[in-house]
Amino acid sequence: MEFFQIILLSVIQGLTEFLPISSSGHLILAPLIFNFEDQGLALDAILHLGTLLAIIIFFRKDLTDLAKGLIDRQGSPETHHLAWCILIASIPAGMIGLFGGEWIEANLRNPTFVGYNLFFWSLIFIAADRYSSKNTNAELNQLSLRQILFIGCAQAIALLPGTSRSGITIAAGLFSNLSHTSATRFSFLLGTPIIFAAGMHKLVQFVSQPSAEQTYSNLHLFIGLGISFLVGLLAIQLLLKIVERAGLLPFIIYRILLAGGILLYY
Repeated sequence: MEFFQIILLSVIQGLTEFLPISSSGHLILAPLIFNFEDQGLALDAILHLGTLLAIIIFFRKDLTDLAKGLIDRQGSPETHHLAWCILIASIPAGMIGLFGGEWIEANLRNPTFVGYNLFFWSLIFIAADRYSSKNTNAELNQLSLRQILFIGCAQAIALLPGTSRSGITIAAGLFSNLSHTSATRFSFLLGTPIIFAAGMHKLVQFVSQPSAEQTYSNLHLFIGLGISFLVGLLAIQLLLKIVERAGLLPFIIYRILLAGGILLYY
């Protein structure tokens, strides 16, 4: 595998895992545009772990507090509530990924589906932005069980290529009356278990392959891990700043332009 391919895929994963423009959609398009061979399970797993590490490092204090709050209700009831919110909201995506992930991989990973999905969910993101401008009064510790499950089900829909996990969970948070900042923070924290599970799943698949199929050098994997981690850190900071100042609009414009280009070409 050429270093250019590894560098490009690592940058794409690091940016699009967190920016609301669909990582799966871009990773489907990149091999078609640049005529790459399939990157395989090993690199997939490493790139997911790189972005997971970015979340862990950036939100290390929040995640440490959540881990403690999960079992200690007396110390901070708000943190205890948020920790359980994240666990409950992770269940729908986990179930869909477990029982429907292979079908989605086999049937929906094509440019046309990505294009239509990018466009459709851009319209939903516009509606969420407009709704939020008139209805923003809830805090994370005020989310009801119904709102938590709503955001969790939204995250499950993000398994469809072209949707964007961060985008749809931020939009669901906005529809639940969270501010842009709170919705984005919850989206990042909510993504931690799912990104971890996806990385571990791909890693287990890779390890179970015959050794003859494991064609990546340690240097390739190390480069992919490092780049996806560093770019992921930058993407987290970028998203927090942009969403606070301009909402989802800049990403919506990009998604619509990309969807138009895909549908015209394919």
